[in-house]
Amino acid sequence: MTLGRRVAPVLILLFTLTVAACGEDVHGTTASSSPSTSTPVDGPSPTETPSQTTAPTTAPPASPSPSPLDVLEDGEHFGYIRSIDLATGSMVFDLAYFLTGEEANQAAAERGDESPVPNDYYIINDNPRLRTLALAPGVELLVIDWGHCCEPVEGEIQPFVDAFATRHHRWDEMYQGAESQYWLTVDDGVVVKIEEQFLP
Repeated sequence: MTLGRRVAPVLILLFTLTVAACGEDVHGTTASSSPSTSTPVDGPSPTETPSQTTAPTTAPPASPSPSPLDVLEDGEHFGYIRSIDLATGSMVFDLAYFLTGEEANQAAAERGDESPVPNDYYIINDNPRLRTLALAPGVELLVIDWGHCCEPVEGEIQPFVDAFATRHHRWDEMYQGAESQYWLTVDDGVVVKIEEQFLP
């Protein structure tokens, strides 16, 4: 009985020392109860590729809007002016074709109209498209003085523009607006000259 009582405290002491030893590493520090994990501070996570994390977050700038103005090739063009806006420096133009001589007779015959054509001219305006053209600030203007027929004279831009707001002009009015027809001279995509066409 005496030996058993002495062995028991020794066994308890050995057991306690063994448990304590298992909780220390070779350097004497206490080990963590769970395995250590580390997450890198910088760089992509394992589920991301480098391109996903380095791609720009802003969309590229939008391309500039196309200009609303149409362009006719440089040279002279015949047709009808529908309106002029001096504030924006633009005009609305209905392009047509003014034919004379045999070309006019042939075009009229192809369309079932009288040929030879009266007064030796024929106008073709098959395309309904309207073009918005740039107008030069100092555009040259030649109009017909219908009261003193029939050579073109230099016109004034403001009364010329105002005439497009009125219909059914008197035959002898100097500015006929949209009821007449005109030649445009285009230079570098801009209308630099307007000349009224006399028709008998």
